[in-house]
Amino acid sequence: MRTPPRARTALTALLAAAALAVTAVGCGSAAEEAGGGSPTKEGDAGAGREGGGVTVSHLKGSTTLKQPAKKVVALEWTYAEDLLALGVSPAGVADVKGYGQWVTGGPRFGADVKDVGTRQAPSLETIKALKPDLIVTSKVRSEANYEQLNKIAPTLMFDPYSTDGEYEEMRATLKTIGTAVGKPEAADAALKDLDAKIDAAKRKLAAGKRNGAEVTVARGYTTDGAAVVEVLTDSTIPGGLLPRLGLRNAWKGKADAYGMSKVDIEGLKPVEKSSLVYVAAKDDDVFTTSLPKNALWQNLDFAKGKRVHALDPGTWFFGGPFSTAQVADEIASALTS
Repeated sequence: MRTPPRARTALTALLAAAALAVTAVGCGSAAEEAGGGSPTKEGDAGAGREGGGVTVSHLKGSTTLKQPAKKVVALEWTYAEDLLALGVSPAGVADVKGYGQWVTGGPRFGADVKDVGTRQAPSLETIKALKPDLIVTSKVRSEANYEQLNKIAPTLMFDPYSTDGEYEEMRATLKTIGTAVGKPEAADAALKDLDAKIDAAKRKLAAGKRNGAEVTVARGYTTDGAAVVEVLTDSTIPGGLLPRLGLRNAWKGKADAYGMSKVDIEGLKPVEKSSLVYVAAKDDDVFTTSLPKNALWQNLDFAKGKRVHALDPGTWFFGGPFSTAQVADEIASALTS
């Protein structure tokens, strides 16, 4: 409040003060009627409150929401899992059935979560009918139809296969989505819980005297009647986890766009002294069916030494905090059993 000039009378000062007080009360009431409250900057700690806007950065630049999103559609399993980790039930998810089969870490979707089609080609009509206020997708899935999605609702795009490291990308994206849905504290809590589970797995490995062990992480499947093996490099989530578990990634091969190296049996020769941990479907486990019939496989040191360990088929190498914690636990259990 400004100090009245000395020349003014005490009565004038009193009247001016009263007028200012009335004005202040009126402004507060107007804010409350508008559903606002104290104004906040976009993206600050108060942005998650009702009426507060949020601005988040992603591959397509920055997106501003008038308020944190409540109805969210996830077109990539990673981001559907992120929402669950934040305590948010997505309005729609691409390939709900596939998620249930391949991503077994964390809670399940409720019956009200709508399947919006495949991850490769989601149904724009189904998504539009849900009237979402946010869509979250990945570059590999939606580069071609991003503009169409963004016309339906503000759309965040990320790259889960970041060349900078999928593990760090997973953590950063969870925090960004947490901001977009008004739950930054939930994101921090989920990452803290993940760190605790990684530490527990590390202690388990140390107790089993596996600290410093060389490990090769792979997945396998059959294509056109032939066994396919993909080995995960340091840029993947499992690759980022291994040093945090006190282990070493034996594989030094070149990564493809997804952070993996597709190899034949002979290509595994450089890592035969390591322990091999893998994921394969129950009905297509090439590591227990077709590969053991091959003489080259039989002569690999990890095969002869019985250091080939199956992880749970539902262990998803490309997920969020629940899946990542499951990867850590599965590797620790496999190497100490």
